[in-house]
Amino acid sequence: MRYSAILGLVVLCLTVQGGRAELEQCPGETRYDKKCNHSPTHRVCAKIGDPHTSFWEGTGQGKWCGTIGYYGGLYGNDVRCPEDNPTWCICKWATARWIEKVGQCDDSIEFNCKATDVCNVKHSYEDYKVDLKVAHDCLAQKCPEQWNACGDTPE
Repeated sequence: MRYSAILGLVVLCLTVQGGRAELEQCPGETRYDKKCNHSPTHRVCAKIGDPHTSFWEGTGQGKWCGTIGYYGGLYGNDVRCPEDNPTWCICKWATARWIEKVGQCDDSIEFNCKATDVCNVKHSYEDYKVDLKVAHDCLAQKCPEQWNACGDTPE
């Protein structure tokens, strides 16, 4: 009984960081371990593989969902953000630009909150010279549980 309690505490410590749950995988991501925490900018798991998304126009990027990125590793040769798992770890700046282009944080902007590094975004104010205020406002609205768990200061 005593060992199971200790084991339970160890598991809890490994899966919770500063009161925040560990990030889940972003299902359509093919880099690294599919988590949105490996670069300073790719922190938002968003649904961009939907054929009707406004993401591409809003960010000025070419459509690369449905293609292979050849990143290496376990998932690197899988199709990026395929239609059956249309999510991808997008840049913080792209998140802000996308929301600005749409003009509001509406239903066309979809995040996987459990796979988004909400705390990193919350404590970032600019990414590649793009102000992140609209991204903050939208994430606070769509991911309130994760947003509120972050606290007001970075760890």
